[in-house]
Amino acid sequence: MTDAYGEYDEFEHPAWRRPAPRARAAAMALYSWQDPGLVFILSMVAAAPFVLAAIFSPALLSLAPTVDVIAPIANARAVASRAAPLIAADSPFHAALLMAADVFFDSPGRIHLAAKAFAAILAVSPLAYFASARFPVAQSILLSAAVAAFVAAPFAGPLEISLAFFVALATALICAPADEGAARARSEGALCGAILFVLWTSHPIFALLGFLALSACPFLTGRRGLDRYVVSLGGALILAGLAETLAPGLNLARAEAASGALSSVAQKAAGSVWGLAGVAVTTGVTIAAAAIFGGREHAKGWLAAAVFLVVTLVAARIAGAQPMPLFALAATIAALSVASPFYDGLFRFHDRASVAVAGSVAAMTLFWTAAIIAQSAGQFALQFKTAASAPRDVRTAFGLVQPGGPTIARWIEEGRFSTPEARELFALGPVDQSAILLEAADRARRLSNDGLDVAFLTGADTACVIADNRACSADGPAAVRQAKVVFVPRLDFDEATAAAKGRSEALLYTEFKMVERTALWDVWVRRGVILPAGFANGV
Repeated sequence: MTDAYGEYDEFEHPAWRRPAPRARAAAMALYSWQDPGLVFILSMVAAAPFVLAAIFSPALLSLAPTVDVIAPIANARAVASRAAPLIAADSPFHAALLMAADVFFDSPGRIHLAAKAFAAILAVSPLAYFASARFPVAQSILLSAAVAAFVAAPFAGPLEISLAFFVALATALICAPADEGAARARSEGALCGAILFVLWTSHPIFALLGFLALSACPFLTGRRGLDRYVVSLGGALILAGLAETLAPGLNLARAEAASGALSSVAQKAAGSVWGLAGVAVTTGVTIAAAAIFGGREHAKGWLAAAVFLVVTLVAARIAGAQPMPLFALAATIAALSVASPFYDGLFRFHDRASVAVAGSVAAMTLFWTAAIIAQSAGQFALQFKTAASAPRDVRTAFGLVQPGGPTIARWIEEGRFSTPEARELFALGPVDQSAILLEAADRARRLSNDGLDVAFLTGADTACVIADNRACSADGPAAVRQAKVVFVPRLDFDEATAAAKGRSEALLYTEFKMVERTALWDVWVRRGVILPAGFANGV
């Protein structure tokens, strides 16, 4: 029998030195590469179902307070109508996504779903391009699909979108490609510059991580690393300059946001770490196996993966983001990138032990990447299942699917509790907020059709999204100053609503008069305004 070292005598070598041709063939399939163009196409095809699921879902599964779902859309519309400056947005990029989605859909839930779909396309396209020249075909496809699923999932938000863009950026900036051509380096640099700008206008923590990855790029991405660095930095600066021209003060506002994010580290929380124990241990084992197997000769791969994982996990915890894709990328860099030591143990000098280690770390990496897809698919399945029993009126009016049924609002209307008692004893759930807003929205639309501007006294200008076709104001109090009729919730939806009521109290008592009080709303009308006949009776 002959092995990679010449003649093999099964009596002179231990069992782990024997060849394992079938296992080796299976492991080689996990490490196989294809033409980057073909891999890119396959990756985009794999990501497409999640993009389409987000776009065509009739309603968004949400556990967040309803006002928190509506507020970002109201704020984005206020920016679009120039009632509020773009620099005041928490995430200008997310506001731009919502404005784009607002062109195609009307209900808040579907606007958010479309924004997720657009973000998934924008994040996965460069990632698939980067991964096609850095990872085997199986992992390139899985990672692209996983990031698309992660962004488009019902429970994803601006943090997940920012993290997905950072994963795409880190793939290009800390992992060397198999193609060392100048054209690819420059095209990747241009894409990285655009992603850096997206992160700069999305979330300050991930923007800082992006620039940290950029500083490592010349040392980790091969002979063309400096080209990639120069083009990336130049592209980001050009885009930042153009943005400053269109929105003066934007870059200063983003710098202040970064400073504020760092100063509030102690107030952030990322939830329990036990839910990530499995992937954390597996990733640690993968990196350790790469370090032991590759030694100093392959330190650029496993050491970069280890440092990347530690730094990004700290940042993700500060930001409060779900870090699952970071584990997948770190394991991929250690086990499957061009810096991985396991290719030698499969394609050159190999034995049963090297095949077992290489196959195991590749399988574990692929498994946890696929777990991201399964987790997001489960969210879509839950969204579909919950829609069957969720209140139909909320789904139709707001495009939202919220588990459970109205409780507090119904109890108040049935007389089980008075409004002051409910205010003291209970916190409003999402479905309660939807029921309360829906009641006022129906009446507000009738007033709007009669030519009267209506406002809800909430933190954001909620009425312009769900009850009135007018341009959105900067916030709820600003809408009150322009309105003829104001609906004031008797139960505070959140802290922003309570603050808005306090800011507008003097205005209400001087320029408005209360014409109706229900269990859930106080209705105020500007002095001198004549309401349609029968309004006080709920018409």
